[in-house]
Amino acid sequence: MSEKMSKILMLVSGAIGVIAIFFLARIVISGDDPIKASADLQSSIVSPFIIFSIIILVLTAVVTVVFSGYTLVQQPEQLKKSLMGVGVLGALLLITYFVSPNSQVVDVTGKVLMEESNTSQVISAAISYSFVLGTIGLGFFLWDFVKSMVK
Repeated sequence: MSEKMSKILMLVSGAIGVIAIFFLARIVISGDDPIKASADLQSSIVSPFIIFSIIILVLTAVVTVVFSGYTLVQQPEQLKKSLMGVGVLGALLLITYFVSPNSQVVDVTGKVLMEESNTSQVISAAISYSFVLGTIGLGFFLWDFVKSMVK
């Protein structure tokens, strides 16, 4: 990254920090109890801070996706690896979805919480998918740990 771009990014991040400190100071000066008691005070002090935070979050996500996409387009071999990784994740998701049951959901007492439906299958698939990815991640972590211990 060029020195000029680095200075610009430092100024932008500094400005964001100053604005955030301003909003935080307004909240601290007002105090907790008055803010909790008054909806008008909440909308005039807390709401702008929340909107500012959401805008920063969305801008950060957009910039991240755009620059990542730009980098991937510039390096086709990395794009190929990334698409293969996304394909593997998609295949794992499909496998966990089709393996997951769509049976009714019951609590400990046997009371039916949800009848047989696609929603229960999606939830079950999401839980299984998380478990599979966690197991794969743990396996790679242990493999790397053992490999580093052998060296």
